[in-house]
Amino acid sequence: MVEGLKAVKPWQQPIRYIRFLTSINLFMPFLDTAYTFAWIPGLVLAMFGIFWIIGPMTLLVLPLAMLQNYILFVYQRRVFKDLNLRIRSNRFGFVVFVLFYQLVMSPISIIGYVQEVFAKERVWK
Repeated sequence: MVEGLKAVKPWQQPIRYIRFLTSINLFMPFLDTAYTFAWIPGLVLAMFGIFWIIGPMTLLVLPLAMLQNYILFVYQRRVFKDLNLRIRSNRFGFVVFVLFYQLVMSPISIIGYVQEVFAKERVWK
């Protein structure tokens, strides 16, 4: 993402809507940082009954996350069908994806941001 933003700046996009959508990516490092250093530790604390960051009411957003991801899944299924591709129906995989994907991706994104800040060479496999 960072390489893409450096190559084509959001404010250089010719179409206003695309400029807006790519500008949202500028906030992703802040969201990943908050998720990694606040939500994940708060979730661990909540498991031990310490609700300083995340409380029972906060966990009520999980059904909304399920709904949002299901809507995206249904839309992508239509797109994939138009491309003659097939998506397997795996409810357990869907639930695991919704609950754990961001837990894995945000810390990995933080590592990528740090590598970018310190101009470390990244290896793409």
